[in-house]
This record gives sequence, C-alpha cells and structure tokens, in this order.
Amino acid sequence: MKGIIYTRVSSEEQIKGTSLDDQEARCRKYCDDSGIDVLKVFREEGASAKTIDRKILLEAMEFCRKNKGKIGAFIVWKVDRFARNTEDHFAVRKILTDYGVTLRSVTEPIGDNPAEKLFETILAGFAQFDNAIRKQRCSNGMLARLRQGIYPWKPPIGYVALGAKKRGEKKTGPDPIHEEIFPILQKGLRAYADGVFTSQIEFAKGLDTWGLAKITGKKTTAVVAGRLLGCYLNFYAGIFIDPETGAEIQALHKPMLTREEIYKIRLVRSGKTCNNFRRNKFNPNFPLRRTAMCACCGKSLTGSTSRGNGGQYPYYHCSTKGCSMFGKSVAKKDIEENFIRHLQQITPKDKWLAVFTETVLDVWEEKGKSFVLDAEAYEKQLNALLKKKTAIRDLLEDGTYDKETGKERLAEIENQVMAAKISLSEARIEQFDIEGALSYATNFIKDLGRQWFDLPAQLRPRFQRLVFPAGLPYSRTSGFGTAQLGLIYEINRTSEGDLSHVVDPARIELASPHCK
Repeated sequence: MKGIIYTRVSSEEQIKGTSLDDQEARCRKYCDDSGIDVLKVFREEGASAKTIDRKILLEAMEFCRKNKGKIGAFIVWKVDRFARNTEDHFAVRKILTDYGVTLRSVTEPIGDNPAEKLFETILAGFAQFDNAIRKQRCSNGMLARLRQGIYPWKPPIGYVALGAKKRGEKKTGPDPIHEEIFPILQKGLRAYADGVFTSQIEFAKGLDTWGLAKITGKKTTAVVAGRLLGCYLNFYAGIFIDPETGAEIQALHKPMLTREEIYKIRLVRSGKTCNNFRRNKFNPNFPLRRTAMCACCGKSLTGSTSRGNGGQYPYYHCSTKGCSMFGKSVAKKDIEENFIRHLQQITPKDKWLAVFTETVLDVWEEKGKSFVLDAEAYEKQLNALLKKKTAIRDLLEDGTYDKETGKERLAEIENQVMAAKISLSEARIEQFDIEGALSYATNFIKDLGRQWFDLPAQLRPRFQRLVFPAGLPYSRTSGFGTAQLGLIYEINRTSEGDLSHVVDPARIELASPHCK
C-alpha cells in the first residue's frame, strides 16, 4: 500500500522545536511497521501554523485527488493535528474516502470497524474548543434531568419506559420496575454475585429457567447477559455518573442491587474472590486523605475514628510503619481548621487579582485583533469560493464545460472550500469571552476557604488536587508546610508584583482552565 504523511504544529514555538521532525519520524516508523510505502510528506509549518492557514493540507488533498487509486493511506500523528472541529474532520475524511484513501493515526486506534469509528468520533470531538463543549452540555436538558436523578433515556431491561417521548412530552419522573422481570433479574444477578454461575452462558440459561425467556418471548443471549453484568450495573444500583464532574448522582428509581452487590459481580467477572470488595477511596468524613501528606515520610495521611465514653473521635494519622509520625494522631477538627487557614494564606489578594486581570486583558486585546482579521479574511475567501463553485455549475449546465472537465473543476474547488472552512473555523475558535472567563476565575479563587466549604463532599478531593497537585505536607508541630501549588497560585507566590511573565498569550486557552 502507498500513502502520504501529513504533519502540523499549532504554535510558532513548536515550529522552532522538533515537533514536526518528531511527528514525521514516528509517522515513518508507523508506515514501516505497517508496510506502507511513503510517497510524499506534507509539513504544515512556517507562517501557515501561525495564521491558521491550511495551504499544505489543501496540497495534500489535491495530491490524493490527482493520484486517485494510487494512494491508500493518509497518515497523521494525532487526530487533532488533522482538524479541531468534528464537522471539519469528517468532511475531510469523506473526501479522502471518495478518493479511496483511509485516514490513519499513529497514536490512536481509529479505523473502519464500529469501535474504531466511535473512538475516532470521540477524538475528533475532543479536538473542538473546550468551552463550546461545556456550553453545549450545560444547555442539554438531558443532563439537567440526570442530575435530578431521572434517567433521560430508555431504561434497561427490568424497568418500564414511561413513553414520554412518544407523547411529545419531557420525562419528569423515574422509570417504574417491571413487576415480572425485575425480581427474575434481581435473583439472577445476586446468584451470580454469590458464585452460582461460572459463565455468562450459564447466567443467561438460569434467567430463562426462572421465566425470563417466557416473558420476553425470546432466548436470553450471551450478549444480553454481558450487558446485564456490565454496563447496566450502575443503573441497577441506582447510581448515575455526572459526565462533566464525574460525581455520583443518586437515582430516583427503585434500585435492583446494592453497591456491594455490583462490586461483587465485577470482582467475579474479573476472576477475583467475592469477598474482596473494592473500597471507595473517597471518605466524606476525611476529605483531606491523600491531600495531607506526612512531613516526615511523605506518605498520605489516612483517617479513622476511635470510640470512647464520650462518643466517636475522628482523627488523621500516618499509617507508615517506621515513620516517627506513625500512630500519632491529629484531631480531624484541628487539621481541617488549619487547612482552611492555609488556604487563606495562599489566596491571591484583590489588588494582585486586579493587576493580573488587567495584564491578561491587555495582552489578549492586542493578540485578539489578529484572530478577528483572520476570521474576516477567511470568510471573504470562503464566500468567493462558494460563488466560484456556483459559477462552475452554471458553466456545466449550459454546456461550456463538458462533464469530465466540470467534474474535475468542482472537485478542485471542493477541496479549496474545505480548507477555507477549516481555517475559518479555527480562527473563530480562538475568539472567546476572555473577560467572562477571568471574572469567573477570579471570583472562584479569591475565597478558597469558602469554596472548599461550599463544594459537595465528593468534589473536595478534585478541588484539593487543583490547588495542591502534589499534596500538602503536614507536621504535628508546625502544621502545613510549603508545597507545589496550582498554576495561578504559584504565579501569585513567585511573581512578587511583576506580572509581565504571567502567561504566554498564544496559549492563554490552556491557562484559563487552571484559573477555573
């Protein structure tokens, strides 16, 4: 098979470095390993990467068109080197397919089978601007209902769909159980958790023996059994996962299994013993576990509760044998109050935040002008190409062009339109509400102690990792010590009022998530 390689960088710094050479070297190794003969390498570099122009991509597409039938593979290092917009990605992919060319990624398992297509879709989606994804999710009514504990889609077997969608209505309540199927599945899943069945086939046969096949009118297959023992388990335990925060949501429908039972099922499927339950690493009673580190040995502090005449006494302690802190406890109340005081100490002051905001806005305003000009230029270019495309069709219809010539000219202009759309899309991607992002960020970070208290218990560990990515050392004698801080807090600690180096303007979209 013959193929071409396309490499691209997204910043001038990468052009000066070795990114393009490294991409090409890895792509060539992939081609050697896959038996692909490389005909040509297309490198998107120089001014093109800075201005978001995609001339080299257009050249690569034209090369594929002119050599249709001779090229079988279009190799890229990663999908996001190809396009940063899902629509653009699949528009280009369709054109390549029409030329008989398959898109290959060196680092990602994309291809033509269903799983690979799904993975490619996900990768192409991730390449889009993160803020646009969040806006889309926030406006999604399904996510709102999920957070209310209502499953917005059709429920799995064992529950009855309310049929609101067929009636043109929104789903407003939990799915009721199926009075006949629910107890059969519950019995079968519990039996599987206890080790009664040794395979999915036996499990499926057991369900049918208890009457499932009679009710559904068809034999329970191993595929259905796999779903019951796999992707449906969280639903059966009454657990939803928030797709944005990763937090657990308590569902409103009647659960079929307990949390311990689904853990046992997963352990049985993995070949482990039923008695070794997977422990939940997060304990809401001790939110500083794995954030507070022992100052002596560097290991995470753990938490436990002792009982006495006056009730229960929660405390943190080091569990590393041989450590001088081993067995010496610190009251939960004392260490958490100390933690709040430490947060207040590292919180940037209003004056610093005001200077930081002004500095970023000034730099962004200067650099943002180029994005606006780029977008305007590409929009004009796209409109001109679309008019040209219409003119070619008119010439084809009135006979000025014969069918073959007209088809050739249309294919050429389609590639130019595609390249212009991608360039326009990426120019617009760089324009976002920097003032809104900074306002949100500064309001969040200027009162860390309050934010920690207001957060749901299960989100506190994530908050702590953002502020203290490597943990926070604690000593019984001196309290919390110096630790690596998250980006914005590290800048505050080290800048000493000089904000000229606060952020690389070309990569400000990478800095803003840290602010948030």
